[in-house]
Amino acid sequence: MTGLVATAAATPDVSEKIKKAFNETFSSAQNVTWQEFENKNCQANFKQDEMTIKAMYDKEGNLLETIRYYNEKYLTPNIIANLKKKYPGKEIFGVTEITNENDISFYVTLKDDKNWYTVKSDPYGNLGQINKFKNASAD
Repeated sequence: MTGLVATAAATPDVSEKIKKAFNETFSSAQNVTWQEFENKNCQANFKQDEMTIKAMYDKEGNLLETIRYYNEKYLTPNIIANLKKKYPGKEIFGVTEITNENDISFYVTLKDDKNWYTVKSDPYGNLGQINKFKNASAD
């Protein structure tokens, strides 16, 4: 007889330094799960407000990077204005914001009846199109 054994992934042993830093920065985080990587960095995955967020910490509790996923509502007005001007008639489908100690970048997914677009913006609203895909359901 062959049997299956169900095992749960081990919960990472997140240090008190990391937990303290996380709780100070993201006090309203919900549904928090943790991942630990070979280099001992830990990543918190959670929801806050209407955003899905990933926050990467080093073993000393320093915040290294955040990745936030959200909709147009949370995008800065200057970026929205530039997108609407440069891509008229396109709907903002979603935003991925990546912040680290050196940079903050916004990757905005736009769509229309025929295509999907990925546009990168800096905090000042300088735009550059990364790619364009045909909408498979457009025909």
